[in-house]
Formats: sequence, C-alpha cells, structure tokens
Amino acid sequence: MPTDRDLLSLFDSRLLSQPDMPLYSFLDRDGAVRQSLTVASLFEQARDLAGVLQAYGLRRQAVVLLYPHGSEFIVAFFAALLAGAYPVPVARPRGRDWRVLTGIIRASRAGALLTLSATARHLPAELTVGELLQIVHTDNLPARRTDRMARWQRSVPESRDIAFIQYTSGSTSVPKGVEITHAGILHNCELIAEAFACRGPDIGVSWLPFHHDMGLIGHVITPLYCGIHNYFLAPADFAASPVRWLQAISRYRGTISGAPDFAYDHCHSRVTEEELTALDLRSWRLAYCGAQRVSADTLRKFAARFGRSGFAAQAWHPCYGLAEATLYVCSRQGLLTHRQKGRLGQTEREDVSIGALNGRVDIRIVNTEAVRGVAEGEVTEVEVAEGEVAEGEIGEILVRSAALGNGYHRDAVSTAATFDVGMTGFLRTGDLGYIHEGNLYFTGRCKTLIKRRGRSFHAEDIEAEVEALLCGKGVERSAAFELNPNAADSLVILLEADGSVDPRLIELSIPVLQSRLCQSPGILATDIVVAPRHSLPLTSSGKLQRMRCRERYLAGDYLNRADKECEHEKEF
Repeated sequence: MPTDRDLLSLFDSRLLSQPDMPLYSFLDRDGAVRQSLTVASLFEQARDLAGVLQAYGLRRQAVVLLYPHGSEFIVAFFAALLAGAYPVPVARPRGRDWRVLTGIIRASRAGALLTLSATARHLPAELTVGELLQIVHTDNLPARRTDRMARWQRSVPESRDIAFIQYTSGSTSVPKGVEITHAGILHNCELIAEAFACRGPDIGVSWLPFHHDMGLIGHVITPLYCGIHNYFLAPADFAASPVRWLQAISRYRGTISGAPDFAYDHCHSRVTEEELTALDLRSWRLAYCGAQRVSADTLRKFAARFGRSGFAAQAWHPCYGLAEATLYVCSRQGLLTHRQKGRLGQTEREDVSIGALNGRVDIRIVNTEAVRGVAEGEVTEVEVAEGEVAEGEIGEILVRSAALGNGYHRDAVSTAATFDVGMTGFLRTGDLGYIHEGNLYFTGRCKTLIKRRGRSFHAEDIEAEVEALLCGKGVERSAAFELNPNAADSLVILLEADGSVDPRLIELSIPVLQSRLCQSPGILATDIVVAPRHSLPLTSSGKLQRMRCRERYLAGDYLNRADKECEHEKEF
C-alpha cells in the first residue's frame, strides 16, 4: 500500500513510478475510447492550470468545479489540489433551478467557480454580476497564462489539512459540505483497496457522476492510489441505455464496477435479450452496491438474468458509507441476508448485510433517543456504551474511523451535533440499522421515522408496502412523509406514475391502498396523490429527496397534475 501522507505526495509517487500508465479513459456513446490520460499527461495539464489558479490568489480557498462528465473535471480537480485550493465538486442543475448550487457557493464562500465556456453561458446573473466570485473558463484562459504557469509553486499540505469539500446528497436535509482531509482520504483509499483486494491488473468501469463521492473517490482517487486503469462512460449515456455500462465492462474486461441498487434494476428491466447474448461479464469479479438500501430481490434477479452472460453471483459486494466518513465504512463479499418480522404488518422482511465488522472501523448501534445529551454532543463514551442496543435491535449507527471528515465546512452548529459526539470520536450517521452475527444491516434514516399513536414507522417501509401493492399497476415509486410531526394526521403519500397506464386508473387503486394501510400497520394517510412521471426529486445517487417532495407538495406542485409530464429531477 502507498505510504504517502497527502494526495500531492501520492501523485508524486505515481508520477515517479508509472508516468506512462493509462489512468483514465473516456468512452463515447458507442463505447469507443475518445480520450485517455496517463499519469504524466494528467500532471502536466493539472500543473499548468494550477499555476493560473495560484496567480488568481486561490490558495486555501474553496473553488467550485462545475463541469460536464469528462477529463476537464479531473484536470481541474487535481489542478486545485496542486494549487493549494479546496476543490468543491458540484452538479449542474437540471432546468433553471440554481438554488442548490448558489447556496453551496455562498455557504462555502468560494473564491472562484471553474467551468467551461459553454457551461458558463447558462449561469444565473447573480453568479456572474459583481466581483465576489471569479468565473474561470478553463478552456479559454487569458493570453498571459503561460507566464503564470511558469510560476507554479508546489504547496506542502499537512495530513490533517483540507483536501477537498464533498457536499452531501441532500436526501433528508440541505446539502452540507464535509471537509475531507488528506489523511482521511488516504485512509479511506486504504480501506477500499483492502476490502476490494485491489491490484494493478484490475480494470475499473464507472458511469457514476464525479460530483458524487462514490464516483470521485471510488473511481478517480482510488485508482490513482492503487495504480488501476479506469474507464468512464457518461451518466447520461447510462441513463439513456443501461446496457452501455455492461457493454463497457464486457469490452474492456472490467473487474471492479458498481452502482446504487436502482442501476442494477434498470439493467434487469431494460436490457434486451439480443443485447444480453452479446455480453461477456466473466471478468467482473467485484460488483459493489451501495448509496441506497440494497434489495436482495434486485441482486438475485440481476444475477439470475446476467448469469447467462457470465456474471457470477459471488461477485456481489454490498457496502455502506457516507460523505461524513469520506466514503467507505464497511462492506462484505457475497450476498448475505437476514429475515425478520416486517416492521409493517406480519410479513417477513429480508435485509441485506452491508458490511462485516472487522475492527478497522468502530461501528456501534445506539438508542440515541435514550442517551441524554447526544443531540448536543454532550455525551461520554461510557454513555455511548450504555446506550448500545442488544444484537438484532434497531438503533442509530455510530461510526468511529480515521477516515472521518473534519466536520461541515463553516457550519459549527451542525458539526457539533454530528461529528465527534461528546469528544468520543464517534460520528452520528443519521442512519438506522442493527447488527446480527457480526454483520451490519441498514433499515432506514432517522429523519424518515414517522410516529403514530406511540408506534414508529420507517417511511421506506410504508413505501415498500405501497409499491408491493401497486407494482405492475402503473406506479414507478412512492414517497411517504409527514407535513407536521406534531399533528396526529398529516401523512402524505405520493405515487409516481411510470407512464404505462392512464394515471386515472392508478387513482382507482387509492381506496384499496388506504384500506390496506389501515388494516396492516394501522396508518391513515391524510392524502394520497398520483404524481407525474419523473416528478419525484432524486439525488445524484438515486435517493429519494423526501424533504423536497414535502416542499413541492406544500407549494402545490402535485395538485391535479396526474395526467401531465414534469421535468425529470434526477441529476446525473
């Protein structure tokens, strides 16, 4: 394993040992390589841009990276590191809603926004007017850039310094910027390399967005750490035709690749028989699955269908992580499940193990509601231990690791409530789960708990009940949320139409759904609404944004619109 103390030293080491190694290759829509970067070519381009950034006075400042999926982002990311700035990867908004991005720019107090000229033309006026934010078109630099490049000076970061700022997905709250340190990212790469048994001959294949931690750390930084060649296809190309992902693995003999659960489901349902017979997936030794709840049914269906193309079920590698822990927390090779009584009704539910406890990361399951002061961070390690629940019992997942971030950038209040709880070193993940026979199982998010008449329900479980009843009847997904946690009856359920049937037919199923919810879990929904296709907002990793669903519902976006199409909110 590399022993470098920061990302710049890691880059230096790889440049010295393997300068001509192809590191990143970018595929066009037909799967052909349109561009490649070796270690040396990446360094040369990043160094030249770093000189420009230093000339703009951006050392130790946040620098927002707004790029399409391509080499320009990777060059800009490493250029910011070489310049001593703090890169902040962001996604371009779909449509005209730039509020999330402008909020990130203000919250991070970014000194500059790096982008391409074509992208800059779409920036809102509030970002381009005035001199508070420098807009740098990296494909159209000033004529004097050569002189500036010559003056590039290598920064010398400390291991605990900020390397970059990774914003959370915003699935249950406003996105927050996690300060990822040099020490934290290198330790996280070490954990991934060990868990995935990475080695030089491995080939990575990814369509995951670079602004998302799984795409950036898993397929950009970790390949540099391990010396692995990675192939990229654009997220939009995957979304348009999921088979392109599998074709890239087949064509370039990919060994390591993965995605959230929904991607495997898309492949199962949208890849044709003709496309399947042309695939050869025998090289795919590790297929990780994370970023959202992992479904055993999804993985089994995928393995059964694509086993005919050489995919091996033992390649499954469910994993668990979050931006606050840099990325990786734990994982396990192979599909292991545990059945327990469903939290709604009497049916059993099959949970997937998302990690074996191995001692590298300290994971505890705690009843945080019963531990006084935990919300304010005023709790001792003894109290954390006393708050641990029995094996198999659900509680909040706490994590302690050398890979944890420094905290939230310029947000002391949220940092105190989440990081280093009570000076114990533990991170409150906000996730619920349980441990059974040395394995971690994820059950939902704390903020999606819905309480009714002394009982607690997970929004995810209500949604699972809804989708089980209406699967195949025109419903793509659902969202359950409360309008007012203090009100007895304020539960709303949105049913997103999939476009296969007239939405008015879905509305005919609402009384049946209401009756089932009343009989089984004993929940009465205040309102059940059929929403247009592609109208429920998702994060870049496919997570449902229930907070935004609630905001849109209150704004009237879902009133009398069941028969209309709405702009797709998923940000690839």
